[in-house]
Amino acid sequence: MHDDDIHPAAATAPGYLANHAARAFNRVVDATLKPHGLTMALIGPLLLLNWKGPLLQRDIVRWSATRQPAMVALLDKLETMALIRRAPSPSDRRAAFVELTDAGRDAARIGSDALIAGNARGLEGFSSEEAGQLVVLLQRLVVNLDRP
Repeated sequence: MHDDDIHPAAATAPGYLANHAARAFNRVVDATLKPHGLTMALIGPLLLLNWKGPLLQRDIVRWSATRQPAMVALLDKLETMALIRRAPSPSDRRAAFVELTDAGRDAARIGSDALIAGNARGLEGFSSEEAGQLVVLLQRLVVNLDRP
């Protein structure tokens, strides 16, 4: 980042820097995912299902930062790509039960690998102590910003 790339006040603003880092991270990970037909948005539900196992669609929305209409569109796309399958819930036929297919598990692994590589790239040149400090500081930033 060059001094003339951003406003001097933004160059030291934690919110701006965190947002800029997130956008740069997303670009790096998306570039890794693109050859596999995946995006950051698509791997979110795949990673959640890989971690938690089959879930009701409403629980995927609840666990995610993505709102209901956008999540339904993502799940529709994942179903079209044969990465998930949806079925009526055995206990409530109005609710959709979502699970990964074998291809979805493979895509979740690709997504996980891309995220790990993106984080490693972002931490190049950091000592393990610095990396740990950064995590603690970002966690505190998130807690402060999430407070009502």
